[in-house]
Amino acid sequence: MKFLTILLFSPLYFFGQTSFRGKVVNTKNKEIVPFATIGLMKENIGTNATEDGTFLLISKADKTNDTLIISCVGFLTQKLPVDRTKTNNLVFELTEQETILKEVVVKNKNSWTSITLNEFSKCGNYFITSSGYQTQLAQHFNVVDYNSILTGIKICRRSMSIVDPDRTIFRIRIYDIDTVTKSPSNDLCDQVIEVKTKSKVISLNVEKYKILIPNKEFFIAIEWLKIPYNENKGKMKVNGKEVEYITYSPSIGWTDNINVNMEAWMLDYNNIWRPMFKNNNKTSVSISATVKY
Repeated sequence: MKFLTILLFSPLYFFGQTSFRGKVVNTKNKEIVPFATIGLMKENIGTNATEDGTFLLISKADKTNDTLIISCVGFLTQKLPVDRTKTNNLVFELTEQETILKEVVVKNKNSWTSITLNEFSKCGNYFITSSGYQTQLAQHFNVVDYNSILTGIKICRRSMSIVDPDRTIFRIRIYDIDTVTKSPSNDLCDQVIEVKTKSKVISLNVEKYKILIPNKEFFIAIEWLKIPYNENKGKMKVNGKEVEYITYSPSIGWTDNINVNMEAWMLDYNNIWRPMFKNNNKTSVSISATVKY
C-alpha cells in the first residue's frame, strides 16, 4: 500500500547562521517550563525547549529586525526584539496566565445526549507532518448546542511498524472560535494535555479537564514538539542536489469526510492561523471529538 506524506517545510540551507541558546523558566518560582515554543516571527522558524527547559534555535538569516516569540499553554505569550549580540545563556521568563475560563456549570438534565463529530474509520493514505515551520494543526468542529462539554478525543496518525512502532510525544490544545476570522482563538483548557505514545490510533477521555464549549464551534489542535525525540531524518533532491531534511512526528491522517463547514487550520511562527485544503476535496483531518449536550 502506498502512502503520501505532505511535508510542511522548506529545505534546510545553512549559509550564515546565528544560534540562540538558553532556557525557559516560570517568572514566579524560576522553575523550568518544559516544551515551551521559541520562534522567530519574520523568519518563521522555531524550536521547542526540551524537558529540562533548555533550547537551541538556529537562525539562517542575518536580519536584526526580527522578533522572538515564546509561548506555552498556561502562560502569557512573550515577544522580544532580537538582539544578535546576546545569543548565549538566554533566560526567558514566562508569566502564568490567570485562569479566565468559565466554570463548568452542569445543566440540570435527567439525561445527556452524546455525539461524536468527524468520526472516521480509517487513517487513509495521506498524512500531514511538519519540519517545524508549522507549529500546530487544528480541526474545526460544529456542535449542536451551546455550552456542550468535550468528553473524548480520537486521533489517527501514521505508524508503520507493528514490531517497533514509531514513538511520538505531542500536546493537544482546545480553542474557541474567533467570530470575525473564524480561526482558533482563546484556549478552552488551561491545563497541559500531553500525549506520549506508540499507538496508531489514540483515544483520550478528557472529562477530567471539564472543557466547556461555550459556542457552537471550536477547534482541537495538535501541537508539534520540535525536539530530538520526535525527529525523523530524510534526504531529497533540490535542483539536482541532495539535501537533508527533518520532519517531526506525529504525522496526522486525512479523513475522507467532506464537509464545507469543517476545515483544518495551521499555525506558524508568525502566530497566524491559516486555513488548509482550500483547493482540495478533503476538508478535515483524522481528529474526532465526542461531546455531550
